[in-house]
Amino acid sequence: MFVFLLGTLLFSFLIHGGQTAKCSVKGGDISARWQVSDGELTVEVTTNNIGNNEWSAVGFGPDMSDLSVVVFQVVDFKPSVVTGTTQGYGAPTLDSTPSVTLQSLNYNSNTLVARFARPVGSLSTCQTWNFVTDGAIEDGSIGYHNAAPHSVEICADKCTRKIFN
Repeated sequence: MFVFLLGTLLFSFLIHGGQTAKCSVKGGDISARWQVSDGELTVEVTTNNIGNNEWSAVGFGPDMSDLSVVVFQVVDFKPSVVTGTTQGYGAPTLDSTPSVTLQSLNYNSNTLVARFARPVGSLSTCQTWNFVTDGAIEDGSIGYHNAAPHSVEICADKCTRKIFN
């Protein structure tokens, strides 16, 4: 009887373990991982092969228009993060101060790693996240991106396992 109960418990654990939440994504030169803790969403985005006067971004929303965006840019070899919103398919309107809390930002050997936090808010339900790379900074402004976005349906609120300190 004990062996049967132990076997049943192990089987149910394996079934449940196979249903883990998707808490990371990789597409081309951009990858991300995230967690939700105490109503706060923390996201770490890594962009490979990002050169000087280039940008990458993550946009939250169903398509490439009307997004809330977090843009990672390298200008004069210095990384920075800006936030904003898009209306239609043009460049974003940038916020006067970022709408996210920057936790870390590193740029080394054409790899940019940024970690930011924001209230989970509207991202508490499953939503499309659009990851964009290969954007140019033109005359100090965010220009068009040359690569198609990597769009993924993300259910961030399912990612409650702590992966960041």
